[in-house]
Amino acid sequence: MTFAKTYYEAVNEPITFVERSRFAARKLYLDLASLINVSEEKNYLRCIYCHYVFDDQIETFEKHIINLKNKGKFISTEKMIDILEGKEKIIGKNFHLSFDDGFKNNFLNAVPILIKHQVPAIFFVPTSIIDADYDTIKNYCVNTTKYKNAIEMLTWEDLKKMLDLGFDIGSHTKTHARFIDISKDQNIMIEEIKGSKIDLERKLNISCKYISWPFGKISDIDEQSIRYVKSCNYRACFGAFRGSIVPNETSIFKIPRHHFEVQWPYNHLNYFLRGNKEKI
Repeated sequence: MTFAKTYYEAVNEPITFVERSRFAARKLYLDLASLINVSEEKNYLRCIYCHYVFDDQIETFEKHIINLKNKGKFISTEKMIDILEGKEKIIGKNFHLSFDDGFKNNFLNAVPILIKHQVPAIFFVPTSIIDADYDTIKNYCVNTTKYKNAIEMLTWEDLKKMLDLGFDIGSHTKTHARFIDISKDQNIMIEEIKGSKIDLERKLNISCKYISWPFGKISDIDEQSIRYVKSCNYRACFGAFRGSIVPNETSIFKIPRHHFEVQWPYNHLNYFLRGNKEKI
């Protein structure tokens, strides 16, 4: 019963000629685009998220955080929501950071760096995988989230410590369920969306205000599931699609986030943070 500790133990790299060609073409495109599309607003808010910080990525993750702090400032979830609702103005370059999927390396490797650099963040977790047995975790990692091997998950004690350190914890459903697949079954929605909220509130003695929908595309959610999220008294719902934060216009239940992972070159992340591809 072993867990993947490094990026190359865990993440599926492009293998076939077609996969490698697409990967190389994407990298070349972003390298060139990041040099050409350099215009940037003076005032903006970008929500960014990733999934993991493996043992061999700690130094690179810290460099990303330092680069972003040199570029702008990180803000809390509460402040981000206040800006989105028009209660505060966007002044300067602002970043809101979140993590999905509930991996223990978030706590072991990311949290110490975030504390060191005073960066707030929220961690969205699938509650039925927290403290689960090895077979459940391996199935989640390999079959649901598509990694090569099992990756150690956060525990309830880890989450309590993260809360004590000032971080936010939110729901990612119970089993990483796709909203569009469960929205026609009221019982499953109750289990996944409301049940995960109840888990977090009972186990951590908190009010769970936020949820991110698994897989995160607009096509992975529908109006019925959004209505149910609202009925469960979540304050906001986060996606995983690129888009602009526009106060009083962006839906608080379809908040866009820019995806990145630690192994990405900084110029690629910076390209998206300048607002590129937000219409896609």
